[in-house]
Amino acid sequence: MTQNEINWPAALRATDSGEQAAAVRALRDVLHNGLRIALNSRSDVSEAHLEDFAQESLLRVLDRLDQFQGRSKFTTWAQAIALNVAFTELRRKRWQDVSLDALMADGERLTEPAMIADDVLGADEDRTRLVATLRHAIENDLTPKQRAAILGELREMPFDQIVEMLGTSRSAGYKMLHDARRALKQRLHEAGITGADIQNAFNL
Repeated sequence: MTQNEINWPAALRATDSGEQAAAVRALRDVLHNGLRIALNSRSDVSEAHLEDFAQESLLRVLDRLDQFQGRSKFTTWAQAIALNVAFTELRRKRWQDVSLDALMADGERLTEPAMIADDVLGADEDRTRLVATLRHAIENDLTPKQRAAILGELREMPFDQIVEMLGTSRSAGYKMLHDARRALKQRLHEAGITGADIQNAFNL
């Protein structure tokens, strides 16, 4: 039976242990091969990384079988989970040696031109005003921890790492980022910057 012919949800839930184990092995191979292709151009991804990503992705997929609704091919759904696992882990590794002091220091320097690249905020004719307004708002309207959290988010630091570094809970971290985004959004609106501009600039 080819992979396209496998009824993955049924096979992965099979009461026959041999059938289930075969389906699990086949799915792991699918995830591993998909990750290899998707991450082929990444110089920071080794074979060991691919093995780890595939194993973690397999566990995630098995844990979320009930969430599969059949709106796409099962393997497409599973590969999306695998890519999310891989990129989350790569972002985590990128930031694992960054201290809270360093992040807070970066937060204090957010008004420096080099801290927010212009291409993050779009290339339209209003870019200069938008960038200046955003930097002013980050400097004046946010607390130091909010600035650090926003910087971490801008630089794609995983949320759990932001929370851990700030020494707070997930719920408090969500509220901190929500309040920070709301303050920035309000300041941008007051400057006459449109909702589309804000969305493109900061995913608010």
